[in-house]
Amino acid sequence: MKIELNEIDILGTRQETRAIMRGYEFVVWGKIMKKVIFILIFISITTGCYSAKDDCYYGMTTICFGKPYSYVAEFQKPYSLGHTDSKQRWIDLSKCGVKYGDIYLDSAWDEAIIDPTSFKIDMKKRQNLLNKFYQCMENKGYIRIKHCGRKNSTSDKGLCNE
Repeated sequence: MKIELNEIDILGTRQETRAIMRGYEFVVWGKIMKKVIFILIFISITTGCYSAKDDCYYGMTTICFGKPYSYVAEFQKPYSLGHTDSKQRWIDLSKCGVKYGDIYLDSAWDEAIIDPTSFKIDMKKRQNLLNKFYQCMENKGYIRIKHCGRKNSTSDKGLCNE
């Protein structure tokens, strides 16, 4: 014997059954949508702050992978990019006015400081010393690579070495 909803009204009328089913569908879709929205927010938070260019996460605090190359590493011989002889480079830097071990290269234009107590800088003299330094390094066969990336990270281009 076949029983239909018309004959036995356990749950009520067909309209009531459909309403209950629609309510159940709404609850199920509501739970699914909450999960989808949570996943989308999570993805946007984690990937929205990441920069593949410099391999860093930017947010409340910046976290970068790998250490930056020093200014010394920016000077490379064109035929040996990323494999320039470090000892010879320091010898050449010293001949161009940089004190050995000065990784910021400030000693090349320290003469531009007029008054050591106030640290006032003669910008014209500083620019002349900078040009003289860069010309000296160029005459020794070096090129300057401004964007080396970061050591041991995805942004490391392999063009520089310490």
